This record gives sequence, C-alpha cells and structure tokens, in this order.
Amino acid sequence: FKLLQKVTVAGASHDAGERHDAPKCHPETRKAVLYNIMSWVNSDNEATRIMWLYGPAGAGKSAIAQTTADECYNERKLVASFF
Repeated sequence: FKLLQKVTVAGASHDAGERHDAPKCHPETRKAVLYNIMSWVNSDNEATRIMWLYGPAGAGKSAIAQTTADECYNERKLVASFF
C-alpha cells in the first residue's frame, strides 16, 4: 500500500480537501439515474462489469459520478475513483 501512495494523486480522490465545491446532484434530482447506477453497483451480474456514463458537456456527468462515489463510500463499496 505504501508503494501505491507514492504514485497516487492525492487531490483526485473523491473526498480530497483540494476538491472544494465538487459537483454533486442536488437533493431529489436525477433519482432515476442514480437508482439505476446503484442497482448496477449492487448487482452480481459479471457480464456487465463496466458502466459507461456519457452525455454532452454540461449534462451533469461529473455530478452524477461524484454523487455515486459518495454513495458507494457511505455504503463501504467504493473501490476507486479519480476526479
């Protein structure tokens, strides 16, 4: 683990203090999208190990990804993130 710490970007973690005002979904918004992503996270289906979040600039992809990372962290399921 100590070897990995030497090559990480500390400011890129989902809860880094350097990431002030990280984009997040406003409460009660994007509920269907977040529900679908968390259902995928909690699925045991090995055939779908990758989910691709895409959309035009300004659509809220970063907010959705940050909100999902926070939720996974709260559920002790966050394995990795890079923002």
